[in-house]
Amino acid sequence: MEYHTVEKFEREKLLRFWIQSFLAGVSYVVVGFRNDAGVLIRTERLRTKDITQKVKAKNYWQQGGVCLAFADEVLCWLYGTVKENEDYVLQFAHPFHRLELLKAQSPCPDAITLHVEQLTGATN
Repeated sequence: MEYHTVEKFEREKLLRFWIQSFLAGVSYVVVGFRNDAGVLIRTERLRTKDITQKVKAKNYWQQGGVCLAFADEVLCWLYGTVKENEDYVLQFAHPFHRLELLKAQSPCPDAITLHVEQLTGATN
């Protein structure tokens, strides 16, 4: 990868992979790399707990707490906004750099519902 591509990957994408995986308790992330034609050329398996060390020396993420504080804000906002038994889609609105919460047009897939029930101990 070119320097610019590597920098963007480490500065932005790894941060997203890390926070999602950290919050969900995922131990490993598998990252795929594509060429300019969009063809997968290689994969890399990263330990979630090692991701921060990978970029720490480059000072890309000034403070891990900033990322966690942002995640906490988003989760608190969601907790106060979503209604039980309703399905939503959370999306990043580009180029406006904001999160939007939309009511889902179709019900949540059964696999996700089952996973949430297992996490919370809820049953139908």
